[in-house]
Amino acid sequence: MNKFVITKIEMPANKSNNLELIQRLYDFGFCPGLEVQVIGRVSFNSVIIVQYDTTRIALNEEEFSCLHGRS
Repeated sequence: MNKFVITKIEMPANKSNNLELIQRLYDFGFCPGLEVQVIGRVSFNSVIIVQYDTTRIALNEEEFSCLHGRS
């Protein structure tokens, strides 16, 4: 299971900016400096289950691609 620390939250360079999506990720509790663990993938690998602290959240690929980080 991969762990990483979020360094920034923004749309990938090849996508148009979607401020509502970025705001939703902040509302879920994601923020720079947060350590996140990828728990697994479901539904033909299009949904990524991530965990921070005791919270588990299912993100689609577009949402997950906005979380930039380092190991």
